[in-house]
Amino acid sequence: MRVATRQFFFAPFARLVTLAVVFAASICSAQDRRQATNATKDQDVIKELISMYAKAADEAHPALASRVWCDSSEDSLINPAGRWHGLQQILGFYRHEMGDTYSSRILKITDVFVQVYTDAAWAEFSWTFEATRKKDGSAVSFHGMETQIYRKNHNSWCLVHVHYSALPAEKGREQMNK
Repeated sequence: MRVATRQFFFAPFARLVTLAVVFAASICSAQDRRQATNATKDQDVIKELISMYAKAADEAHPALASRVWCDSSEDSLINPAGRWHGLQQILGFYRHEMGDTYSSRILKITDVFVQVYTDAAWAEFSWTFEATRKKDGSAVSFHGMETQIYRKNHNSWCLVHVHYSALPAEKGREQMNK
């Protein structure tokens, strides 16, 4: 009689534990799907910001660039020509280094990869910059790689740091021939 009582007690308990485990697993699975969906949406938003960043370079358009950057003293841009800190210096880069130096610009971005965390993200990509110098009308072409750091600011993504490097000429040609 005692064995039957234990089986009677443990069978519903075992079913209850099994149901609890299945329920918990389904909640975790749903949460993982939601997080993956949110990460994909965030990646898409950041890719749109990268496109806007490229358009701002193409047009040497500081006002458009200001919509991408966080507008913080922490904002920074580093490249082989120098360093710019804070939004005003960075907008000066668009105005002077891009606008005053080149009469036309095309920044082509390829191989974009974006990694999103809760409130921070980074992107990396390859780029080709083709332009015409204002001073003599000569054409220039540079190839490089870039890393960008983003942060979520009041539920919106913004760019806080850029570091890019031009590839040596032979590496740039190899990359273009891929």
